[in-house]
Amino acid sequence: MAQIIESRGSTPRHSGQMLILNDGCVIGSVGGGMMERRVIEEAVQAIARRQDCVFNGRMARDGHNAVGSDCGGAMTVFISVHGLRPRLLLLGGGHVNQAIANAAAQLEFAVSVTDVYAPNLEAQRFPASVERLHVDNYVQAIKQLEPDEHCYVIVATNSQDREALDALLPYRVKFLGLLASRRKVQTFIRLWQQQGVAEEQWQRLRAPIGLNIGAETPAEIAISVLAEILQLKNGADGQTMDLVATPPAPAVSIIA
Repeated sequence: MAQIIESRGSTPRHSGQMLILNDGCVIGSVGGGMMERRVIEEAVQAIARRQDCVFNGRMARDGHNAVGSDCGGAMTVFISVHGLRPRLLLLGGGHVNQAIANAAAQLEFAVSVTDVYAPNLEAQRFPASVERLHVDNYVQAIKQLEPDEHCYVIVATNSQDREALDALLPYRVKFLGLLASRRKVQTFIRLWQQQGVAEEQWQRLRAPIGLNIGAETPAEIAISVLAEILQLKNGADGQTMDLVATPPAPAVSIIA
């Protein structure tokens, strides 16, 4: 949504809103011409970044913020991004990923789960909003899901973790986690080192996944995993907020 928040001098409009879709199509107008064209370009980039921004434009041909027209006015437009939920891709539809899908669906994630074993994808196991994808193999699933830099990916396939990870490592996803034992993780790292896989690729993997809260059941593990994902998504430190057991240091009084 692009909204004029300030205009100065000769501008086509002094107030107005315009809805821009990610393909550049628009509903409404903030005045047309070169100014509007630049607003659309900025909005499409904001959608790709998934981040609000402010656009400042001067209706001049040269100089700072010039948009390439001659009217002489200036406009400030606030561009707010809406309707883009982070994607959570679950490779494997076993008990833990089922619990993760059910919890994540309430956290405004767009959840997709894929499995080679069709019974793991029965509709009653997941909320109606969860996309279910039955595939012959996980490499095929990854190609269909097209992970990008906004995706959070969890691998828990039982028998095809290595194949799935090999296919995923080149993708620069937001989060790549593996549900596995420490021994499996160490084995995978040794194999990647022996095969000459770039360290920069496999070091992006988080494994074993989840915060250490002593989780054992699928529901507990789901909370542990989603807590780690939310910590990254929200840019938080994950520390306790308790003020009773860990009171702040007393104020120091300085007397001159």
